[in-house]
This record gives sequence, structure tokens and C-alpha cells, in this order.
Amino acid sequence: MNDVSLYPESISSLWIQNLINGLSGLTIKAKHAVFCGSSPFQKVEVFDTYSFGRVLCLGGNIVMAELDDTYHEMMVHPAMFIHHAPRQVCCIGGGDGSCLKEILKHPAVEKITVVEIDQLVQETIRSYFPSFAEGFDDPRTELVIDDGYHFLKFNENTYDVILVDSYDPGGPVQSLETSDFHHMVSERLRKEGIAVFQTDSPRIRNYFIQATIRSVSPFFRRIRPYMCSIRSFPDGICSFLACAQQQEVLDHFDQQRYNNFASQCSYYNSDIHIGAFLLPQYLKNIINA
Repeated sequence: MNDVSLYPESISSLWIQNLINGLSGLTIKAKHAVFCGSSPFQKVEVFDTYSFGRVLCLGGNIVMAELDDTYHEMMVHPAMFIHHAPRQVCCIGGGDGSCLKEILKHPAVEKITVVEIDQLVQETIRSYFPSFAEGFDDPRTELVIDDGYHFLKFNENTYDVILVDSYDPGGPVQSLETSDFHHMVSERLRKEGIAVFQTDSPRIRNYFIQATIRSVSPFFRRIRPYMCSIRSFPDGICSFLACAQQQEVLDHFDQQRYNNFASQCSYYNSDIHIGAFLLPQYLKNIINA
């Protein structure tokens, strides 16, 4: 018999369901709702949870959890340590500040351009996630409220690293899933530049990584998929594509720079970096299908 005095959270009746295709996923017990609003693009919600702290939901999907650093560490650091000197970085879809927080850990970075289509996301982060909002006040950060496709099309700046942080395939920014967009990303990279695209769960949405590989392949000479486990994601795993114009670029890892950085992450390390690119057979089959 359970004693609710020992588990006071058990009396909460608020649950957040984060499901894939309405079939399976993750259920999290929340303390209470913190914020609910709507923009022209999507519904924006914040919940305070027992397991993950505050979580940000966009369009009904959990896209950021205060106490789970895995996603943004794996979105950012593999490319940052592959590149020999990442000074100019562009993060598209980074209005929640989580990837920005990780990029700013790299002292070589001189400028970060964050492109976010939804002003309400940025305002919500400033109001309810102050630790993630701090990066927007860093003098190295430029925030642009715009569609990522439109921004790259009419901006001729080039970057060492471009991160496309779009967690919700089929969401409000469909332009980020087109061949034209992938072509523009390749054109905005410098000679040894690296682009990273988030490609969702390789098990539940395997079609998405397949479609992205087909779309980016004409514009990059080298593509390396990688993946990680993420406890706050509905399928528990997420995949990414690291892309470069030069064949040998993606094989590099700056061990010396990492040695000075090692204590700054809760998930990412040099072993995880190597292991992330070692793919299970089912993912190899999906990629080669």
C-alpha cells in the first residue's frame, strides 16, 4: 500500500503526454502549468515537472527540458570540436537559448547568429528560463527574428558552423525541410565549414533521416549520421547529420581543445563523440535503403 505522504507528487493529476504519431512515447507528471500562449505559428506552453524541471512545449511537443542537457550538447559540441577553429556560428531555430548556451562555452567563438521565427518563444524563454536566456545578452550574440530560409536567402554572410535546430518535422517552419534550404546552407558555409541537421528518431520517423540524406547529398561531399539517447524525448533517441564540403573535415577531433573543456558538460565527452558515430545495424539499414 502506497503512502502519499512519502510521495507527495503522487497526488498531482496533471500529466504531459509527448507521443509520436499518437501511438507511443513519453508521459511526464507535472506539478503545474506555468504558461500557455499562442503565436501565429504555434501554441507555446511551459510546465513545471518533477523529473525534468521546467519544460517548453511547442505545438504540443516537448522541445526543451531544464534538467536534460543531452539534446543541445549533442547538437552543438560534435561539430564544434570537429571544426579546427569555429569562430562564426549560425543557429537556426535556436530561440529557446539552449544551443546558444552550449556554443558560448567555446572561447574561440566570436559571433553567434540565432535565427528564430517565433518572437513568443524568445519572450517565453526570457520570462521562464532565465538561465537559458542569459546567452542573448552576451555581446557575441545576434538574435534575428525571421524564417531561417528567408534569412539565408537574403544574407550573404558565411559561417564556420551552421546548426539547424528544428525539432518538429512537419511543424510551422516547413521551409527548413526543403532541398532549396539545404542548398543555401551549403553555400553559406566556409571552406572547412560544418552543418548539422537534426533528423529526429531513426526508429519511429526513419523516413525523415532518409529524406534529409537524399536532400542534402547533392550539396555536401561528406555526410556522417550520428545519434544519442535523450531521456526527455518521446522515443528516447535522436539522430543528426553532420555535413561538410571537404571529405576529411568530419574525421577531425580537437582533443587538446576538448581537454580544456571536459568538465563543462553533463553528457557529451570524447568517448560519447566517438560512440555517437558508431551506428546500430538498423540505422545503417535505414540509411542504405
